[in-house]
Amino acid sequence: MDRILWEYMEELPEPETAWHHWQSGLTGWHRFNTFYTHYLRGEGRRVKLLNCPSPCEQGYPRKVVENSPSDITAVCPQNQVAPIQLKFRDILIYSLRRDALHKALCVSLKITSSGDRQLEYGDAWYLGDYSGTEVYLTYETSTLTDTISSIYLSCQSPFILMMPTVKDITPEIQQFMAKNKSVLLSMEAELSLQPDGSFKPNRNISECMKPGNQHCPQRYQSKILPIEAYKCLVYSNV
Repeated sequence: MDRILWEYMEELPEPETAWHHWQSGLTGWHRFNTFYTHYLRGEGRRVKLLNCPSPCEQGYPRKVVENSPSDITAVCPQNQVAPIQLKFRDILIYSLRRDALHKALCVSLKITSSGDRQLEYGDAWYLGDYSGTEVYLTYETSTLTDTISSIYLSCQSPFILMMPTVKDITPEIQQFMAKNKSVLLSMEAELSLQPDGSFKPNRNISECMKPGNQHCPQRYQSKILPIEAYKCLVYSNV
């Protein structure tokens, strides 16, 4: 299953991080080598700090100590736990090739690419359009309300928003998207990475756009205020 990939992408704080973090975060995913080959790029730099895998009250990152290429450790600054032995590759920085990933997603879903660009406001990228409907993508679903508001206010028309998972979708978000005839597309539910690096869709976008065909979570993790775009529409009509 590619659930491991999309959940990791949703929680990834930066598009570049140490090989150690990519590998440990995607442990158990059978397509890791395929993903690495097609969508990660070595930056030729090394990290000085690594996230600590040992839970403690301080939560300090571990300092990388390079005694030699074959003797590298990640040391707790508080000396609370034993050092972690590392390989040289573990501390090399790899970044996500977003341009390649976004292009592959467009090809698989028959999206007419316009050259992806990040929105000025909201954590989203504009990918292109599908049969005249603008398509956006976000990885940061913890700010989903703000992202959806920004997209709506920029295009003022129905749109498609791709996201890793549906875990942060709330009733308010569903209500707004349905009213605006817009679509939330879960990559976890709809796409599978293939051995050649392409993505196989479980359904085409037109199927996802049919009423009643949206993937919805069984329960919601939080309640939020109604979508901010509603406020903007109310004020603009006063």
